[in-house]
Amino acid sequence: MSRKARLFAISSPGGHWIQLTRLCAGLEQRYDIVYAMPDRHFQSRQSQKVYAVTDVSADDKWRLIPCALQVLWILLKERPQAILSTGAAPGVVAILLGRLLGIRTIWVDSIANVQKISRSGELVRHRADVFLTQWEHLSDGGQVQYQGSVL
Repeated sequence: MSRKARLFAISSPGGHWIQLTRLCAGLEQRYDIVYAMPDRHFQSRQSQKVYAVTDVSADDKWRLIPCALQVLWILLKERPQAILSTGAAPGVVAILLGRLLGIRTIWVDSIANVQKISRSGELVRHRADVFLTQWEHLSDGGQVQYQGSVL
């Protein structure tokens, strides 16, 4: 029996989380998925491992420190082969730390951002190994890729 590759999936709550879990639903047969989301929105998912991390917003940037420490601990403990995020701040933290640790990173920008790349997306745009937008007109043909509507 071969062991599945481990995927670390992280996002903020709400629409980011809904998009992330929909993406991962199609990947569960191929990957051992470990999830992380802000703890105050934490809901147990019986069949998956879910970690709680500190939520961060533009109004409370000081929370980046505990969030980064929590994400780093998860990455070192779980040793994923790839990180997948739909945003926002916890995903940015994971992408940046993953890059430092040599972990492949995938960013799927929020479907809600129709006019431009999200603020979080702009922070990881040149750092994620794969950056996907769900709107064809936002693709730049290089770093920001459109591969069809994902969700």
